[in-house]
Amino acid sequence: MTEPSHANLQLAIVLPLGVVANQLMRIEADLRFLNMKTLVHAKQSADGAIGSQITAQLDQINQALDRIRGLTSDIEADMYPKPASRRPDSSQRED
Repeated sequence: MTEPSHANLQLAIVLPLGVVANQLMRIEADLRFLNMKTLVHAKQSADGAIGSQITAQLDQINQALDRIRGLTSDIEADMYPKPASRRPDSSQRED
């Protein structure tokens, strides 16, 4: 099988990763905005039902972030595989 061309790698991996990075930066900005709103509204209201809904949503976000971390680690490992460690062959050892 032939090596993929530079242009194909750009279209297949680099550009989509850039799109994902930009989407995540927008999500980060949205979360910063929500954090500021939370600071203001948390002092005004301590509604338990709303708090449990918020907690459930934050749990979902944290689960998604954990999966994203795993996927990014997988991509990085696939792009930059670590060389297999070579153990000395025990049959060639001199004791």
